[in-house]
Amino acid sequence: MRATNTDEIKEVLSDMDFPASKEEIVDHARDKAAGTEAERALRALPLGEYGSVAEVQRSVPLEPDPDRTASERNYQRRHHRKPGLAEHEREVERPPVEDELRSDPDERPR
Repeated sequence: MRATNTDEIKEVLSDMDFPASKEEIVDHARDKAAGTEAERALRALPLGEYGSVAEVQRSVPLEPDPDRTASERNYQRRHHRKPGLAEHEREVERPPVEDELRSDPDERPR
C-alpha cells in the first residue's frame, strides 16, 4: 500500500516511543487507527528499527501521483517509450471509456 500523504502517519505515531521496530509501529497503528490508510501504509514499511516519526515518514512508500486513475496507471506501464522517465511523469491518453463514464448521463446519446 502506498500512502498519498504522511501527515496522518505523523498523527497516528505522535504518542509512540522511539526507537521502535516495524512490528511495534504496525501494532501501535493497528491499536490506534485500524483500517485507515496510515495503518495500511505502515504495514508496507521495510523491516528494521526506526529512530523517529520523521524516519518512518521517509520510509513509507508514497504514491507519486494520487490523482491518476487505475486505467491511466496501467496504460502508462504498458506504453512507456522513454526509458528512465518516472511512470507518473509520462504523458497519458485517457481511455475513451473514462470520458464516457465521466460525462453527464443526460448528455449521452441513446
